[in-house]
Amino acid sequence: MRTPFLSKSFFYISVPALVVSGAALFGLSACGGDDVSSPDEVTSSDSTPESSDDIPESEGGPVTTSSSSESASNGSSSSSKAQQPKISSSQGATASSDEVLNDPQGIVKGSCGPKEAVIEKGAMATWTFYRESGDVFDAIMAPFVWTFPELNKTVQGNGYNTVSTNYTESGTYTATLDVDGTKITCDPLRVQGIPITIKSCKAAKNSVTAGETISWTVEAESESEITGYSWKSSDADVSGSGTTATMAATSEMHKKTVSATVSVENKDKTIQDYSCEPVSVIDPNQVDVVIAHSVADEKKAFTAGQTMVAQYPSNAVNCQMICSAQGNGVILEIDGEEYTIDYSANISPKACKDGAAAGTKISVKASMQVLCYVAY
Repeated sequence: MRTPFLSKSFFYISVPALVVSGAALFGLSACGGDDVSSPDEVTSSDSTPESSDDIPESEGGPVTTSSSSESASNGSSSSSKAQQPKISSSQGATASSDEVLNDPQGIVKGSCGPKEAVIEKGAMATWTFYRESGDVFDAIMAPFVWTFPELNKTVQGNGYNTVSTNYTESGTYTATLDVDGTKITCDPLRVQGIPITIKSCKAAKNSVTAGETISWTVEAESESEITGYSWKSSDADVSGSGTTATMAATSEMHKKTVSATVSVENKDKTIQDYSCEPVSVIDPNQVDVVIAHSVADEKKAFTAGQTMVAQYPSNAVNCQMICSAQGNGVILEIDGEEYTIDYSANISPKACKDGAAAGTKISVKASMQVLCYVAY
């Protein structure tokens, strides 16, 4: 779990003045400022979130890095004058604190990323560092250098664990952070443009047997031209670059439910993810239960929501099964055909032939637990 550190705004050290009369206050808090209004301006904050889901601002709100600040190095106080933002390119100004950075100690380490992984075009993103090593004071004193390559911007300051910037164009953005001498790559940010509506991603069949091909078809629309589809699955390799994708059902998928995710992208660089309909897979050569004979047996029940292979017992003659459930409208799906059970029902699967029932295999899926047995 990511571990944030406390705001350096809460830490103050008072030291005697060495040259001028009175006492000089050594303050570690950053100066307050107004919210960013320019899309090219980057703001930074040395406030620290209590958790990754709750990132408070420093006292006074976000601070621009061009405002004056005070820094400390190795326990002694020093100050730096306010500087104007540096211009790094014609694309806009790189707002930088120009604060004198403390020497890196290599103590503070962690991860970084945007508070919200996906934002809308024109919105502000807040990038945050999550401390994993080094104590609170180490993190407050550590030098931070944030780099935003797509924006050609750099923000730096001691204890600058949070920075914010507007994004006026859609697309995927990255950031890197050099914290206390260690460079880390932040999780990416996705900025959405014109929206994409995905109506469905349907499976050709909701259950298949090993050896068959699973296929899905997505239906999507957008005011901006759709430019591509990409498919992935955690279950197996999925092939597809257009609106349809396929996957091979294998025996290793027996009794599993597999699915795929499609990412649809449009010309405005919006990417919309969608989870497709799940598909149950069985291997008919793997028998999960032998149907009870003459009397129901709870150890041989068809369990709720799971596709399984059932086999008629060796002493079965006819195909009729007597099935019971604790309720009305219980659905028992056998080889893709649905049967409704109102407490009890007599069922003869089409795949079974009277007189040759022994050893017949059927695929079964029940909406609730169902007990069945073969009477003859």
